[in-house]
Amino acid sequence: MDQMPKAGAIPADARPVLAYDGKISELFGIFLLNLLLTIITLGIFRFWAITRIRRYLWSHMRFEDTRFTYTGRGKELFLGFLLAMLILILMFSAVGVVFAVLAKSHPVLAAIPIGAAYLGLFILFGAAHFSAQRYRLSRTEWRGIRGGMEGSALRYGLSWLLLLLACVVTLYQAVPWMQVGLARRRIDASRFGSAVFHCEARAGRLYLTWLATIVGYVLLFGVIVVIVVASEWSSFARVVSGAVKGQGADAAIMRATPVIIAGVLAFFVGSGLLTTWYYTRLSRLILSNTTAVIPDAQATLRFGTTMTAGSLLWLVVSNVLIALLTLGLGLPIVLHRYARYIARTTYMTGTFDANALMQSTLARPSLGEGFLQALDPGIV
Repeated sequence: MDQMPKAGAIPADARPVLAYDGKISELFGIFLLNLLLTIITLGIFRFWAITRIRRYLWSHMRFEDTRFTYTGRGKELFLGFLLAMLILILMFSAVGVVFAVLAKSHPVLAAIPIGAAYLGLFILFGAAHFSAQRYRLSRTEWRGIRGGMEGSALRYGLSWLLLLLACVVTLYQAVPWMQVGLARRRIDASRFGSAVFHCEARAGRLYLTWLATIVGYVLLFGVIVVIVVASEWSSFARVVSGAVKGQGADAAIMRATPVIIAGVLAFFVGSGLLTTWYYTRLSRLILSNTTAVIPDAQATLRFGTTMTAGSLLWLVVSNVLIALLTLGLGLPIVLHRYARYIARTTYMTGTFDANALMQSTLARPSLGEGFLQALDPGIV
């Protein structure tokens, strides 16, 4: 039965799921060499760079005092990307030919292949995230045991498209159902060795939080506009009415500018806090209703998080500032801080018998996350 835990409600037998002991200096060394080789190879080394970063992060993350191992290879990502690009080129070339043929005889029908291509692209985008998780799990090992996923990526992509359309039709009131539903599908399809993951979260418990967030955005915007207009009413009124012109109007606008900037910053901070509050509740709902069970063994783990809206907001804002102020060179700091935060805030309860965990029998994909790298570049 799904539940929404209260903030700070941590079970007495809770213990950390992960422990991270990476160092920024070591991550920086890998990053700088990756950057140099990526520039020299005109971007081709990017796939090997991603692999080297993942190997470092995985090898410095521990579960039950044993480190993970990432066995993926840059060659797999590169070939997967090339295959995805080839498929996309062939798909859009075929669409272009059909469009050209129909445009001559049936101009109205010519829009059909274009629409079909866009729908197909959306489905591929959703499927790409499922396939990428499958690949990463299949290349993640712990004590020689690897992960994997069951199910169809294309079916997941179709669900992604249908849920996205539901969000648009309902004026985004279906967003919680989309987020929770897709997370549940990914979790239920995930395996690690013989361990089976299952999520019982239901979006109904989250809807009021989503509605309150939307209302909060509107009220916050309205209050800030009222305050800004009221505090600089004389300047705004004189400019609008034409009472001041030329340099006088410019001076009036300049006097109001600091207040407007303060109002914009206040909205970003307030809306950021509302957004992180929502995502904190979303994370708690999903994690607290997720279990990992080893069949035929008395071993069941439940998960949870101590994440708070304030800590998540600070993490996101500070990481964005680090990335911007360093022109992207601070990426190792960003990755290091995210890894530490996840390890620090995620906990588990229950029993786990490592000896009962058997090797996965799921097939391993031969190539890696090509469509995700093609459709959503920059993924690490």
